[in-house]
Amino acid sequence: AFSIPVLVILLLFACDHYRFYELKNKLKASAYLVASMIQQLRNTRSDKQLKLNDMARISYASCLNFFHTSSMFSPWPLGIFYSLDIYYVKRLDSSTYLHQQCWATTEAGTSPNNMFKGRTGTWQITTTQATAIHPDLICDKDNDERVLIRCRYRKMNFTKSKLGFFLIEPKAETLYNQANFIEYKLVITPKPDLFPIDE
Repeated sequence: AFSIPVLVILLLFACDHYRFYELKNKLKASAYLVASMIQQLRNTRSDKQLKLNDMARISYASCLNFFHTSSMFSPWPLGIFYSLDIYYVKRLDSSTYLHQQCWATTEAGTSPNNMFKGRTGTWQITTTQATAIHPDLICDKDNDERVLIRCRYRKMNFTKSKLGFFLIEPKAETLYNQANFIEYKLVITPKPDLFPIDE
């Protein structure tokens, strides 16, 4: 009589850990999908520079490995939405980098055409500031480029049962008034002429 409840709790605990591990793997796969699409999307076009609408389509397509329908959009039936941030740097000299940030999320909208997206202009930052974004963004030579891909599942009207958790309440870090559920970062060297992202 005592052992059965303990075994049930252990089973539910194991299921929760597997579920969390599965979600992390989905997000990692999304980051690699983003990297592949960034490198290949404009191969057949004479104008290689990525556009903001390209980033929205990349964001949408890269999360379909988990959100198989429109569940990434409002009313967020799984209690989370998908967010993609791109940090671009180009080394100008040993102490200065050109920097741009771009984002596309399913926090708003119903399709890649009207989802929430945006970009900053380009501005100069120091090597220290580039390192603070991510150490792997530091380049070896002038005119070298790096791109940090940051994929996240962010909470929205979240309850653990919506994602199939029984016991574990996954922690979240708050950033820009949104709770980051899981995130994965990947740094790549982009092909020439893709960045900075245009309107």
